[in-house]
Amino acid sequence: MKKILVFSDTHGYTDPCMSIIEKNRPSVIIHAGDCTGDAEDLSYIYPDIPIYYVKGNNDFFSSAAMRMTVIIDGVRIFITHGHEQRVKYESDYRTLRAAAKEADASLIIFGHTHIPYTSYDYGVTMINPGSVRFSGTYAVVEIEKGKVNTKILDI
Repeated sequence: MKKILVFSDTHGYTDPCMSIIEKNRPSVIIHAGDCTGDAEDLSYIYPDIPIYYVKGNNDFFSSAAMRMTVIIDGVRIFITHGHEQRVKYESDYRTLRAAAKEADASLIIFGHTHIPYTSYDYGVTMINPGSVRFSGTYAVVEIEKGKVNTKILDI
C-alpha cells in the first residue's frame, strides 16, 4: 500500500506539515501549489520521501510545472493547483475534469479554493485537501492494488 499525504495552499505554514509527516510516515507527498517554496523545504527535510509539487497562482517566481501527471502504484494522478482550470468559478469543475480526462487520470488532486473537497464520479476520484493554513486540513490518499481511498483530516 502507498500512503500519500496531500497538502495545498500552505502559504509558509510548514510546521504543521512536518508534524503530520512525522505522524503519518507517508510513501509520497503531493503539494498542490501555493507555496512551492514550502514543498521544496519539505523535500530538504525529508529527502527519502518523494515530493511532487506544482505551481500555484501565488508562486510567481517558481520554475515548477503548472500541472503534472504521475503514476503511483498503477494509478494515474493529475496534479494541478486549479486556478488555470477555473475551480473557483465552476461548481461542476468541468475544465478541471476535461484536463484530467486529457491526461487519462483516474485521480485528480487540486487546491486553490482553500476548501476541502472529495468526490468520486464516473471512475474518477477528485480531492482538494483544503489549506493547512486557512482551513486547517490536509488529505491522506491510500492506494492499494489500484484502488484509491481518500480522507480529509484536520491538522
